[in-house]
Amino acid sequence: MSWDLIPGEHIDRTDLHARFGGRIHGRISPSRQSPNVHLFITPDAEASCLDGWTGTHLHFGGEGGLDGTDQTLSQGNRSVAEHEQDGRALRVFLQLHGRPAQYLGQFRLDADVPVVYADAPFDARRPQQVRRAIVFRLLPLNGAPTGLSTADPIAERNTVRPIGTGTGTGTGTVMRVADPSPAEEAAGRLLRAYESYARWAHQAKLSSYLVTVAGAFTELHVDLYDLTRNELVVARATAARPVVREAIGELHDLARYFDAEPRRVLLLPSPPDEDLTELLHHQQVSAVWPSGPREFARSEVPA
Repeated sequence: MSWDLIPGEHIDRTDLHARFGGRIHGRISPSRQSPNVHLFITPDAEASCLDGWTGTHLHFGGEGGLDGTDQTLSQGNRSVAEHEQDGRALRVFLQLHGRPAQYLGQFRLDADVPVVYADAPFDARRPQQVRRAIVFRLLPLNGAPTGLSTADPIAERNTVRPIGTGTGTGTGTVMRVADPSPAEEAAGRLLRAYESYARWAHQAKLSSYLVTVAGAFTELHVDLYDLTRNELVVARATAARPVVREAIGELHDLARYFDAEPRRVLLLPSPPDEDLTELLHHQQVSAVWPSGPREFARSEVPA
């Protein structure tokens, strides 16, 4: 059957699949009966958290990875990635809860940058446990779609933007959940105490930063940057080994984006043990911790 739906038209999903094929469940529905791949945006569902209209592209998140693993270009995702070589049209629908699906039109993958990747939670109840998610970049063939949430375009270049102080969460990532965890709150308090100390002790000029990574949606939060001492500071609520190891990686990751390579500082609630101190020094990271009211001690990296 030739395609006869027009953009804006509504259709019950059962009727859609009866006429044009495809599986009745799932956000990606390739058809064996017709040369189409049906894509469903469900704004009230966690699976559509990366979907949105940038003004140029429709971002459509892939499927899979709900077990905590990365999404891959297989199964439904593969049918989207290879739709042109398979001779299939991408048909996008807006599916609001309890309503018929609204046809938004035909789309195709952007030939230059068809896919980008994003870090996304695999379970809304555990937002800090993330996996790599696929985001398809689709171009409309029937005009701009309507009724969709807005999305930010991918960054064209790396940018490092100061955002003031007092915004740190102690996680190194931009908070996208309503309530920070107890550990994030504790790290934030520790960070604010250190800010006050640094201003008082050596009149430091301090700022937090947002780093936007080229070719991605990724935004990295820099807890604190001491411009006076050229020090990059991240905070953690515990000196436990797994947390310290993860923080070391964050420090090395963030430091790459600054023109003048900063010294790396890990702010902890207590001094690390001897073995972790050795690890930190081996990685060129200094540890800092509270040593009294309005006082902080540090373990410097040996010269």
